[in-house]
Amino acid sequence: MSDSDSLSPPQPNEPDDSLFEKKIRPVLAEFVGTTILVFVACLFNPICSNNPLGCGLIQGFAMTFLMVGLGHISGGHFNPAITLGYTLTGALSIVLGLFYFLAQLLGGMLGAAFVLAVYPEEMYKRCLGGSTVLERGVEPGWGVMTEGILTFVVVLTVLLTVIEQKNCQLAPLSVGFAVAVSSSAGFFVTGGSMNPARSLGPAVCYSRYLDVNVWSYHYVYWVGPAAGALVATLTYRLVFAAGSKRIRVHRP
Repeated sequence: MSDSDSLSPPQPNEPDDSLFEKKIRPVLAEFVGTTILVFVACLFNPICSNNPLGCGLIQGFAMTFLMVGLGHISGGHFNPAITLGYTLTGALSIVLGLFYFLAQLLGGMLGAAFVLAVYPEEMYKRCLGGSTVLERGVEPGWGVMTEGILTFVVVLTVLLTVIEQKNCQLAPLSVGFAVAVSSSAGFFVTGGSMNPARSLGPAVCYSRYLDVNVWSYHYVYWVGPAAGALVATLTYRLVFAAGSKRIRVHRP
């Protein structure tokens, strides 16, 4: 497999063949991929399905085939938490990372809007449009911790397989399994989102019913993944990264 087949995104120091190839095309790939991911995740949503394994497998399989299909174009993030990890490791420029972030949020909203379009209204309202909310009795702090730990698992898997092992052909499968396992594990606590774009999209679309339930503890799905991505990146840079990518602390 050649370097062009790598799941790593375009690097800032690579020759800039064209604006479309190096900037616009990867951003569009993130937009389309996140749209598909959020659509299938919300269509088989955690509130109505009551099937943790099914919800986990849906998101894991979707992540796998999207990374295989679009990963060579953008790196296959489809999640602001993963983009944050890439940016903090220096594998993605800050400017392109910001555009990825916006594309993912807009893609999440479009994917959730497609669910609004195809679901019967009664079912859509009963399932909160596929929104992720804390289970009854779960404290917000527990939700933040759950989302943080699960996101840590996913982001660290991405860093160890995609960034550390260039051209690793099993990377999409590894990340897909990590998403499936983590989503299923967090099902009865937070719904197993680990993705701010996946949680924001359905919350925005469901707001047409003026129901504040989906926003009550929405910050959980931002603070948790951001913290998990940060800790995963630090763990990678301090412990698992090889060569110049590792941060070495020297004693004076």
